[in-house]
Amino acid sequence: MQVNLWDKIRNGDSAAMKSLYQNSFQELYVYGFKLIADKEKTKDAIHELFCEFWEKHERLPIVYQLMPYIKICLRNKLLKQMKHDAVLLTLPDSFETEATIQQSYETLLIDSLENAEKKRQLEIGISKLTKTQKEVLKLRFYEGHNYEEISQMLDLKVRTAYNHVHAALNILRDYLS
Repeated sequence: MQVNLWDKIRNGDSAAMKSLYQNSFQELYVYGFKLIADKEKTKDAIHELFCEFWEKHERLPIVYQLMPYIKICLRNKLLKQMKHDAVLLTLPDSFETEATIQQSYETLLIDSLENAEKKRQLEIGISKLTKTQKEVLKLRFYEGHNYEEISQMLDLKVRTAYNHVHAALNILRDYLS
């Protein structure tokens, strides 16, 4: 059924595009929201994906497993977007099972709210760090430098760099617990 829709889309049938969008939106939304836990970015990515399908409908590949193909496209779009936003996102190499993906919207929303609260607490904790602590954390965890490199970059002793990281992590732990 969906493969026939895809063939019609490839031939420029706008009604088939509308039907595919409406029939697959909810499943794609749950899948995308599970990956990034952001309602608006998920909706935007799905919309952009279908716009791209329509713009390139004459060059779309022949597809035999439509939903897995669209999910791969959505996952890749979200991954690109997250890289663009400079946020690390790790995705499994294999597809998740349908049972895992079919969580209720309410469960996903609760998880998102819990993540938002933790993010807010983390932001408060980060605001309490000194400039040096922030810099050392950035160099250590975001740029992947070791303590010797950090000490050379900031003109600190190695032990001092270690102590700054340790103190900063203790502060953040306090705000997250």
